[in-house]
Amino acid sequence: MKTTLFFRTFAIVLLASCETEINHMIPLDEKDPGFAFSAITETGGITKTHLSDNASGTGYYSLYWTRGDDISVYDGTSTSVFTTDCDGESTGMFTWKEGTIDKNASVYMAFYPSSITISDMTLPETQDYVAGNVADFPMYAGSRTTELRFKNLCGIIRLSLRNKEIGSLRISRIDLSAPHQGMSGRFSIGDEGAAIVTGTKGVSLNCETPVPIYTSTETDFNIVVPQDDYDPLYVTITDAEGKKVDLESEGKVRVTRSGITRISLLLSSSSFSFDSSLERIPITDTDVDFTDR
Repeated sequence: MKTTLFFRTFAIVLLASCETEINHMIPLDEKDPGFAFSAITETGGITKTHLSDNASGTGYYSLYWTRGDDISVYDGTSTSVFTTDCDGESTGMFTWKEGTIDKNASVYMAFYPSSITISDMTLPETQDYVAGNVADFPMYAGSRTTELRFKNLCGIIRLSLRNKEIGSLRISRIDLSAPHQGMSGRFSIGDEGAAIVTGTKGVSLNCETPVPIYTSTETDFNIVVPQDDYDPLYVTITDAEGKKVDLESEGKVRVTRSGITRISLLLSSSSFSFDSSLERIPITDTDVDFTDR
């Protein structure tokens, strides 16, 4: 059976604010927990921690800060962590959590999530599945004030999976890779704000509880990857029993920073095997063909 790929890029409109103003002249000591930053997610692109429940009529999503989100902030000498109580807003007030911060620093460099720091700029090899959403979407901000305007470092590959047959089919893991481009590991930041990964490591989406896919509707699996043209893109899908199906694109799969590239796949239980069956898997709404590998 012939396999195909369909992709569509979405941008994200970020709405609302949460205590958008702060005093930039707060007379605080370096370690004073009252020191704060105003952190704003990027307008017009997918950002941050969670997607809104629905796209608007224009095909745009809203992404918001979530209560408990932490950012790392580098002041030129040391790194500290700041956290927010804002929830469901595009602008959040982040207050001191730990570390030392110079309130008179000439430039601040901040990352989300806080696991990314100036000394450890690394995209993780494994991501956690979140139903219809993403976790820890990586961002960066540089500022001469305590107002941090974050830019997205990556885009998203969205695998929209549907079961071809009536019956049980549950997904436990999805692996993405490309022979010439990296999706995880150490990175630098390009002129346009996109992460540029060193090496060719792939990325995995882990489903702690296997996720069922159905015949009537598609189930989305969002995987954060750097901007690039993946040619070819390798996809390995593993079911709850440990059986796998391996796919390879027959064309270029383009991912843009702050965009979502959608791949629609029609699967069946018979497609999966412990020795990676060579049966071809159809992908609906095709622009790029996939074959087994």
